Amino acid sequence: MGKTVLMMNNSLIGAVLTRAITVEQITANRANGPLRRHAEVRSINEEARTIEVAFSSEEPVSRWFGDEILDHSPGAMIETRLANGAAVLWNHNADVQIGTVESSSVDGDRRGRAVLRFGKSGRASEIWADILDGIIRHVSVGYFIRAIKTEERDGERDKVTVTEWEPFEISMVSVPADPSVGVGRAAGEPPEEAPAGVVDTGTRTIPTIIEGPEPMFKNIRNAAGDLVRVEVDADGNVIKEIEVLERASETQAMVTRGREGEQQRTTDLLALGEQYSAQSLAADAIRNNTSVEVFTRSLVDHVAGTDTGNRALDDNGGNIGMTDNEVDRFSFVRAARAILNPTDRRAQEAAAFEFECGRAAATEQGRDAQGIMVPMDVLQRALNTGTDGALAGNTGGLAIGTTLGGSFIEMLRASTIFLRLATPMGGLIGNYDMVGQAAGAQGFWLNDDEDTTEGAQELRNISLSPKTVGAFSEITRSTLKQTSVDTEALVRRDLAFALGATISLAGFYGTGGSQPLGLKNLPGINAVPFAATLPTFAELVAMEGQVAADNAAMESMVYCGNTGFRSHCKTTEKFAGSNGNTIWEPGNEVNGYGAEITTQIAAGDVFHGNFADAIVGMWGGLDLTVDTSTHSLKGRKRIVAFQDVDIAYRHAESFCYGAKPVV
Repeated sequence: MGKTVLMMNNSLIGAVLTRAITVEQITANRANGPLRRHAEVRSINEEARTIEVAFSSEEPVSRWFGDEILDHSPGAMIETRLANGAAVLWNHNADVQIGTVESSSVDGDRRGRAVLRFGKSGRASEIWADILDGIIRHVSVGYFIRAIKTEERDGERDKVTVTEWEPFEISMVSVPADPSVGVGRAAGEPPEEAPAGVVDTGTRTIPTIIEGPEPMFKNIRNAAGDLVRVEVDADGNVIKEIEVLERASETQAMVTRGREGEQQRTTDLLALGEQYSAQSLAADAIRNNTSVEVFTRSLVDHVAGTDTGNRALDDNGGNIGMTDNEVDRFSFVRAARAILNPTDRRAQEAAAFEFECGRAAATEQGRDAQGIMVPMDVLQRALNTGTDGALAGNTGGLAIGTTLGGSFIEMLRASTIFLRLATPMGGLIGNYDMVGQAAGAQGFWLNDDEDTTEGAQELRNISLSPKTVGAFSEITRSTLKQTSVDTEALVRRDLAFALGATISLAGFYGTGGSQPLGLKNLPGINAVPFAATLPTFAELVAMEGQVAADNAAMESMVYCGNTGFRSHCKTTEKFAGSNGNTIWEPGNEVNGYGAEITTQIAAGDVFHGNFADAIVGMWGGLDLTVDTSTHSLKGRKRIVAFQDVDIAYRHAESFCYGAKPVV
């Protein structure tokens, strides 16, 4: 039987150790092969730049003095240094501090855990990015031994339990040692050798208790200005320097960055408050340490005058948090098949995943679906159209064009000119109001002690409210039974193009009310009357002049017409005697601006302007259902999609409409 004794070994007490891997561990665990450790992230808070890690456990680690076990019973781990914000290092290198310990604990599973916050230095940011990408995921802990208990085992290495130990730093490392801890643990230095002069004679001496004063420590600034931890005697005199807690240069850099950041925050808040007559709100934001981003969101409600109950705009609005694998699983065809066959148990079970996602998407949007609500997660991600066959169904690219490689949203925007040129605004929830400028600001020259004249700058609300557009794709019953990815892609493409064409037509000719207001019917839009059905070059230049006169001209402006307009421009000289220089210029340009052609524009109509000032808002997911009655005798079914959309314009003056007046 082994025996247990209490030891206070001068060679261990106060020693600085890190966990390390040994040959014995490799042999025991992997049959002389490489030892593999697995660790995982428990939680990551990207906004706060923090991670929760497990940094210690009671897993035995071989040392020169025996098999070491860190005791995790209550009171065994001295948390003083961790509680005071111990350093987070890279590979135990005190010169590379990348963060600090926010909090620590020993949990019921007898593991030490901590929350680590990462800095914003270049090295810290690099490591933080690798942690987020799952490349760096292991941690190691540096600690002092304060007391141990040794169990001598016949024929085996001593079992040394460290009954009191004090961690003083936690390191992110490339290779773990302790296999039971990690982000969510380092094969550091090679296993320690016995100190010089220690020889195994085969004779054991019963250890005794060595009593003496407990070492005392304190934190001071050394001659170089570094914050260091030192051991001191009873009179407070420094015996030796233990560790560098913070380099003076790093401290100064952090102070400078913090001061500059605070100055910039204050400047930005004051400027916003002055610009929107919200000085008192800005002052409150400065006192409450409110970020510029948060203040800007609250400023929207202030400028609008009332809180309309709108929810904040979010590019991911309507997302329900689906993983990539879950997005790949979602099928339009399977959902349509289940809606078409409500009494078919197999069809319903096959589409159980689609129904579940649809319910979650509808709840996120706060509205009921007529069929199945397709989440924004699915609409924003490209369908798998690979051709290598590496994954199941990864052959759809063999049967479809390259345009199908994009997401449903990308196909929708690329399908027509208006959607491609306009500014998209996705993820809307509820009505959405923006602030626009109705009249320009004015400037003045002033004498000393003279007040500025109040400017005539006026603000106006630009409102977007959901209007439902529907489109359908006809499909045969036999095609609906297919499960291949090319069928799925074709259905998605047809629906995207049909929806896109309907939205785009409304962008040009929408009448308002239940549909968006189009450019032709936009109050305040510039207009140039054509003398004939098709314009002269001078009339096209006049359209540019109308926009420029309103200070809305941009280099990115374009002309939009139909195929007849293009043919006219290619066969008509700019001016008489211009040596055949046609209105249509090299590079598909007219008057130095890009020219876009679509059959959606009526004969003789021409639109010109900065289409980026047209805003196309989209709400949430796609409502998918099936029309079972139309063309039912022909064996065809209609997959119908409904999407909430609206179009608004920052400045009507950014556009010009040209046509021959109707007599």
